[in-house]
Amino acid sequence: MTSIYLFNVNFRRLMATMLLVASANVGAAELRYEVSGISDPLLANVLSHVKAFSIRLQSDVSQADYDDILADAISKAEIALRPFGYYKSTVNGRIVPKDKGDIVVSLTITAGPPVLVDEVTIDVVGEGSGQDRVTSWRKSWPLNAGDVLDQTVWEERKQTILTQLGGVGYLTAAYTEHRLELDLENNRANLVLTLDTGKMYLFGDIDYGDHVLKPGIVEYLPRFQNGDPYSASLMDKFRLDLWKTGYFTDVVVEEIPRADQDPPVVDLKIRFQTLTRNTYQGSIGYGTDTSARLQAQWSRHPMSRNGDRLDIGIGWQEFNDEYSLRGTYRLPRRNRAREYWSSDLTLKHEGLDLDVRPSPNEDFIRIASGTIDESHLRVGRLKVRNFKSGEQQAFETLFIQALNSSDQLAPVTGIPDPQILSSGSGGDRLFGGTDNALSVGFDYDLVAIYGKAWETEGHRERAWIFASSTSLGSDRNFVQAYISTRRNYLKGDRWKFLVRAEAGYTDAKVSQLDISVDGLTVPLSVTSLPNFYRFKSGGSNSVRGYGFEELSNNHIGSNNILSASAEIEMKFLNNWSAALFFDIGNAFNDWSNPELKRGIGVGVRWYSIAGPIRVDIAQALDLIDKPWRLHFTIGTSLL
Repeated sequence: MTSIYLFNVNFRRLMATMLLVASANVGAAELRYEVSGISDPLLANVLSHVKAFSIRLQSDVSQADYDDILADAISKAEIALRPFGYYKSTVNGRIVPKDKGDIVVSLTITAGPPVLVDEVTIDVVGEGSGQDRVTSWRKSWPLNAGDVLDQTVWEERKQTILTQLGGVGYLTAAYTEHRLELDLENNRANLVLTLDTGKMYLFGDIDYGDHVLKPGIVEYLPRFQNGDPYSASLMDKFRLDLWKTGYFTDVVVEEIPRADQDPPVVDLKIRFQTLTRNTYQGSIGYGTDTSARLQAQWSRHPMSRNGDRLDIGIGWQEFNDEYSLRGTYRLPRRNRAREYWSSDLTLKHEGLDLDVRPSPNEDFIRIASGTIDESHLRVGRLKVRNFKSGEQQAFETLFIQALNSSDQLAPVTGIPDPQILSSGSGGDRLFGGTDNALSVGFDYDLVAIYGKAWETEGHRERAWIFASSTSLGSDRNFVQAYISTRRNYLKGDRWKFLVRAEAGYTDAKVSQLDISVDGLTVPLSVTSLPNFYRFKSGGSNSVRGYGFEELSNNHIGSNNILSASAEIEMKFLNNWSAALFFDIGNAFNDWSNPELKRGIGVGVRWYSIAGPIRVDIAQALDLIDKPWRLHFTIGTSLL
């Protein structure tokens, strides 16, 4: 009879609450809950249990209904405390009338003595018992003898290792034993776990189904081979790689575990639709570096059964009034794993100003202004290499590139000898006219980026080397080499560390001149390197505290570059973090005197659905009496 009586009481409470909810309307008084005596996470869990739904009161609510609601709240509060180890709590409650007819259910809770962990027994069997992640999971087990029993942690840690093992091929990992042995009389608990990892699954056969592309194109997209250990991460990358080709309007990748084989495998069955189609994209943006900018792109993919694709984009940015047209064509090499023929064409028109600074702490003086038009064509062979079982990819390109550059730079009013801008020592032309450069080189780009939003971490390395010679038909001789790295590290749930470094060197002739401006003799250092290949530093993604591309010889670019940055982020809200950073660097012509500039500052990061939005305030440490500079950018710092 006792169990029937309890059921009837609970049923009556439930019916009373349902009647209150059913009679709700906008004009009715409100029933609220207040809890004292405990704090989070206990408080949050109690409130979530007792406030299962919002209740509005009507004038015909009886005292018996209030008694049932109070009893129901007390019962739910007691249950909500148990997952955190509090089984002997005391909950007192009362109904408190408030203004405007509102009613408050006030609960005062004494949590009481918690249940403590007495013994912990964890055994792991199976092929994966020696996995590093299993060993680490066991060593970092958070509930040990003397700790308060927290069942939320118990459940979370149990699921964590199952998820991790499933991600590396142990798809049948399961607990053959998992018990909480409670001794409520003595407030003690024994934890017993036996985990069987099972056998590791391998990648099996891939059925690509029917598609219009020629054989030897999509078959080389996977970053794994038949017989490699199964990896959930590689499967995610495989699906993404299929979409990134642009070939498919619909992609379904079905994973079929085959436990009947020894060793067990996961076969893949792919069904996709391939149509030649056009894609259009456009964007409007603003940044403190480029000011306003517009971009539009048209892509056609695939253009034929060969899997080739064409991308054409146009753009404009307010800074330097720059207009650009870019085209990229890529053709897979049949039966060559992840190899492509590629060609890139860039046409660009922008403003160009020549500024000089009489001394390091004086403002720049403009002595010449004009425009520059550039045409750049690069053709080569691209090879995509997989590293660390496909978790990282490197893009290697052997290329030949041709550049045609034409500048129209004229002295501004007030320069006493305009001819000095068109000829220097030895008769070399410094400005005005056309340059042609043909060069050969190698480009390397290693990308390893994981996660999204705040959890984004990884690294990216970039390097290139190329040479131009008059023997190839170029107007100038030069050699350029460059290397850079960008790295993000997560530390716990709240901290992130970012480091960046780059170095570039060019062997190209430099002309040194002295010109007279406003009665002052000002040095002018100009490289013969074409503008398209010159290094520039300063701005949101370089040395903050200085203007965009401000750090270079006379604002027109230099032969060499050195820069580095260190940044610490601390997350203070779900999608918000604060940052502290230090930058150093410069672009220069003279290695004996690089004059590295320093910037320091603070910033705020918002990880929005459009990508990270970064707002920084930075001070240039090498300038006297200069205000703080604002920098605004959108996008991950790894790219």
